[in-house]
This record gives sequence, C-alpha cells and structure tokens, in this order.
Amino acid sequence: MRSYYRMIKRWDIIVVTLLVILSFLPVVIFTYAQTEKSTEDAIKVAVISLNNKEIKRVTLTGHQGTEIFDVHGHGDDVNTIEIIDEKIRIKSANCSDQVCVRTGYITKPGKTIVCLPHKLIIEIQTVDGETEDLIISS
Repeated sequence: MRSYYRMIKRWDIIVVTLLVILSFLPVVIFTYAQTEKSTEDAIKVAVISLNNKEIKRVTLTGHQGTEIFDVHGHGDDVNTIEIIDEKIRIKSANCSDQVCVRTGYITKPGKTIVCLPHKLIIEIQTVDGETEDLIISS
C-alpha cells in the first residue's frame, strides 16, 4: 500500500482536483443560461411532439383545472397526457418500460418527458411575455 502512496505526486493531486472542479463547469453554465430565460413575464408552454412533428402546444402559465387527452401514435401506441394547473405528465402509456409514466409531473422550462418506444416528447419552453412592435418600411 505504501508503494502506491509513493507513486502519487503533489501535482497529480492538484491536476485531478482541478479536473474534478472543471467537470462541474457545464452544470453552472447551463443553470445560469436557464435562469436568464425564465423571467417573471415569460410564458411557459408545453410542446408535445410525436415523431419529431409538433402535434400540440399547451400554455401552462395561468392554466387552471384538469385536462386529460390521448395521443395516438403508430399502430396501437397510446399515451394519456394529464395537465393539472401548471404542470404536465404522462398519466399512462401502453409501452413496455413505463419510464415516461414514472417521470411524473414537470413544471420548469427545459424539462422533458420522453417516451422512446412511442417517439413522444413533451418539453416545456418559455415564450417571452413582451411583444415587440416591428416597423416595416419600404
């Protein structure tokens, strides 16, 4: 055991520690970028896509009550989507792994629910609440 301690030098420990600290840099950058996007007046929208084609957009900001609907894919593929107030989830699916059902509710921008067997994706995006007036001149 002592022979292993003799092999490790001071710079080895410094380099490994530096690399571990740098490995967390992407998390910090993406967290900062996400907080920049989610402002107070931003509107959260759930985008539901099937086979890379957008099939429905649901505005979550200000949504009240419960809404349940089915998404039918290829063949017998069925996903039941439930929206309660400002959160969305896949309530049931007839896929074999049920990972999408176990994901639960999502509410924050950037979060996704993916059902790989049915090729269904639910992603929460933000839309700026501010409207810009465009001046078009010829």
